[in-house]
Amino acid sequence: MRRKRKNAYKFGDKKHSKRGKLSLLLAVVSLLAGIVMIGISIQHGGAANPYIGSAGLFALMVSFVSLLIGLVSLGEDSYKLFPVLGSVCSGLVLAGWVAVYVWGFY
Repeated sequence: MRRKRKNAYKFGDKKHSKRGKLSLLLAVVSLLAGIVMIGISIQHGGAANPYIGSAGLFALMVSFVSLLIGLVSLGEDSYKLFPVLGSVCSGLVLAGWVAVYVWGFY
């Protein structure tokens, strides 16, 4: 009979969280949209049309929703790589968007 090893690891049914992956994807999309919109605004000397500002506000909301999804996915019984990455990235992107809007008021 085969003897069981002392340090045998069993990963079981854990998988990567779909919500965590979605959170990270939304954070990256919001970041890329922000980079594009800031570039367009710089090209127009800070006087881009209102549609760019509306898209920026939408990207701010997407990053907020991404943060919420990431925080909810931390409670799942799965690997924590994507939920942590999604939460941290979306938090940083959200902070960046808030900084852009606060800077725009001054």
